[in-house]
Amino acid sequence: MVAISLALGASLAWGLSDFVAGVKSREMAVVWVLLVSQATGLALVTTAALIGGDPLPSLHSIAWASGAGLAELIGFAAFYRALAIGAMAVVSPISATAAIVPLFVGLVDGQVPTIVQALGMALALGGAALASGEAGRRTGAGVGLAVIAALAFGVFFVGMDISADDGALWAVSFTRFAPVAVLVTIILVLRIPLLDRKAIAPLAAIGALDIGANVMFATALTVGMAGLVSVLGSLYPLATVILARAVLREHVSGTQRTGVAAALAGIALVSFA
Repeated sequence: MVAISLALGASLAWGLSDFVAGVKSREMAVVWVLLVSQATGLALVTTAALIGGDPLPSLHSIAWASGAGLAELIGFAAFYRALAIGAMAVVSPISATAAIVPLFVGLVDGQVPTIVQALGMALALGGAALASGEAGRRTGAGVGLAVIAALAFGVFFVGMDISADDGALWAVSFTRFAPVAVLVTIILVLRIPLLDRKAIAPLAAIGALDIGANVMFATALTVGMAGLVSVLGSLYPLATVILARAVLREHVSGTQRTGVAAALAGIALVSFA
């Protein structure tokens, strides 16, 4: 029950942060959205880890956490750009199929999914395909980037599952070190114009929500099944879709709405199998 509550809490926080990130990515360079949010998360979780007195993880865990962080950075870059140029109600559910990646990894490791899980996986993938079909110029944009984000987030889930065994806070902290260094390098090399100070607060809020979600997710992985936790954590599009509909008045076709519903239903089937 604790793992389920934490995973659902992570899902809600991710959904809220993704909505704000999507809006801000339409107003400024994605690299700044990423840097401020990632740096904020790094500062918060590292402080918490130091205060908590948790022992440093092994080099094995650090390596996996760093790799997971770089995969997540790629996922965020693709995802935020997709949110900026496409319809959030379509892009977000497609990215949520990332939960299938850990299940496939488990399959390779000999963990055979149940019939219901297999049905859920098929429904989620079919729904994602349907959501990207019959798309207009606006609603279809970003679908390819959403698929890339899903794959990258799936790799992140796998890496976090391994690295979190030595402590959730440090695992999340090390997922931020490498991405922040990469982003700072990109900004300096490309000489990207400085960010307006007024934009820092909402971007920092994105980072705070995201890091809170990551901590809850990593903690859930230490007390629950990786497949179940990953899938529940991937229900974040519900919050994003609802906000996009209510605040941005996004409109998608009936076929796409059916696809979105099917994708979310498929994820739910996998999680409760």
